[in-house]
Amino acid sequence: MNNLTKKFIFLYEIINLPVIDALTGKKIGRIFDLAATLKEMYPKVTGLIVRNKKNKKIYLPWSSVKMMVEEKGIFIDNFLTLVQNQIQLSENEILLKETFWDKQIVDIHGSKVVRINDLHLLKEGLSLWVVHMDIGITGLLRRLGVSKIFEFIVKLVSSYEVEDRLISWKHVQPINGPIGTDALSLKIHHSKLAELHPADIADILIDLGTEERLNILKSMDKVTAANTIQELPLKIRLQVAELLDQKLLVEIISEMAIDEAVDLFSQMPIKKMNQLFTRLPPEKVTQISNLLGHANDIAGSIMNTDFICIRQTSTAAEALEKTKKESNRKKESYYIYVLDDSDALVGVVTLQQLLTISGEKIVSEFMRKRIAKVKIKTKIKDVAEVFYKYDFTVVPVIDKLGKIQGIITMKDAFESVFHQIRKETEQTQ
Repeated sequence: MNNLTKKFIFLYEIINLPVIDALTGKKIGRIFDLAATLKEMYPKVTGLIVRNKKNKKIYLPWSSVKMMVEEKGIFIDNFLTLVQNQIQLSENEILLKETFWDKQIVDIHGSKVVRINDLHLLKEGLSLWVVHMDIGITGLLRRLGVSKIFEFIVKLVSSYEVEDRLISWKHVQPINGPIGTDALSLKIHHSKLAELHPADIADILIDLGTEERLNILKSMDKVTAANTIQELPLKIRLQVAELLDQKLLVEIISEMAIDEAVDLFSQMPIKKMNQLFTRLPPEKVTQISNLLGHANDIAGSIMNTDFICIRQTSTAAEALEKTKKESNRKKESYYIYVLDDSDALVGVVTLQQLLTISGEKIVSEFMRKRIAKVKIKTKIKDVAEVFYKYDFTVVPVIDKLGKIQGIITMKDAFESVFHQIRKETEQTQ
């Protein structure tokens, strides 16, 4: 029985119900799908798609629904006066069955990809809202018409209670699907995905197909896309680099940390690398080329050349002002490195110091002079030992003349030490 008097009903219970002209009592056809608007917090049903006796699909506004009767179907008021369009949705409307049934969604709350088997609708009078996604096996069994048999068998062999698995609409995000769902994915998904950490977004992208993965990356702002790509396994990063539009790829690479960009370029075919070099800013190309020239097992190969330097003769106020100006372009801005007149590294100050100390103070008076540092040709395993010994999060890299050439984060150092573990992990994904 289609229980339309319940407060909550499933989309399955409505699909295929008869649609009847309330005035004449004649059957118009059967419900093929429902349309809903995305303008509200929860999608509200705004229309129904009816397949008539001639197998033609027509759109009727939900405002024409007069009654929903459990066994008989849905009654339409003034059917003869309605404009019976073929499916013509407004900008903010989607088709519920077509968009969601058997499609993948990102569970924002759990940061994973799941499959929708049915939709759970809230019924208030004649109004319907989509409030939950059914991702449990019961949703699929319900549509196959065997849910009651399944529940009976389960009760016979165990005490397990079969329950629906529902996720609130606010915790899920549709993924780009077939033509007709683009409006939904572009207007909703990247705003919600932006709330996730790039590592969480990367976990989601790993579970998706190539087309969906690219569509999501294209919809993100360049900084978020760059941070997300950095978290992907190298194999997928290379695939993304190969398939993304070259102009967009260059914009994303420009936002990547230098060491991450070097990792990507080091695995690219020479032809692809040269194509990108012709589009990247010359200074970025120089940085990447210099780092690519280092051996894979030394500090120079994993250092990042984005860091902030100040002169030891600067005041705290001048140093803070420079830090503010450069912090948007530099990935690491907590440690500020101090240089003498010959550009040699002579000290370090922290952002916290600059924010709390008197602006007139000269940097050389309060900087830390004893600095844990490594040289360009220091073995990576020795770099990791420096982090372990001194409990720093960032270590500067200097050349033979004591001039700073880059910085290494603890994350990059330990990832490089255990690169084989990471490689094996990626191969199993």
